[in-house]
Amino acid sequence: MISYLSWKVIDLETSKCSILLSSWIWYDVNISELTYSKILIWENIDIYVYHNITENSQSLYWFLTRDEKLLFLEFIKVSWVWWRSALNLLDLWVENIFDALASENLNFFSQAKWIWKKMAEKIVVELKDKDFVKLNYLKKWTRNEENKLIDVSLHKQIKISLVSMWYNQYRIDELLKELPNDLNDISEIIPFLIRKMN
Repeated sequence: MISYLSWKVIDLETSKCSILLSSWIWYDVNISELTYSKILIWENIDIYVYHNITENSQSLYWFLTRDEKLLFLEFIKVSWVWWRSALNLLDLWVENIFDALASENLNFFSQAKWIWKKMAEKIVVELKDKDFVKLNYLKKWTRNEENKLIDVSLHKQIKISLVSMWYNQYRIDELLKELPNDLNDISEIIPFLIRKMN
């Protein structure tokens, strides 16, 4: 069973991509729209993969982090949640998902395509007390050089948004460290960073 791959993206669509291995074998891999926004064709990649094997078919699902893969596997264990719905849930951002599970926020999960209220209730009930949910919720907060609390998920959202607009990720990291204290809303931070980089 395939669980991890490393090679190049050769074709990219919003719901799947093709990757090329060193043996010149191509694999089609299902992806979330969020993953689509983070990758480029011919980019070298290391990816976590879920290899689903049934009597009639085999399919691969790609995750950029171990947490994404772990959440996906938990989502598809929930009644009525199929693989496409689980990928749609990952579009809500992993860090936000841990927050929503910890706070039992049903409305949050209902934002995802093909997730209705009863499904959201089952997701929260079945996953909220899992150890990995509690652990990741506690790890959400970290401290920067000035010992100021920052929301890691917000910074990741900002970085991914700007990288998808072709801005340099290392320059983004530098500017995020220098972010003024009075800027704490994404609608203010992104225009500020774009002005700095242009």
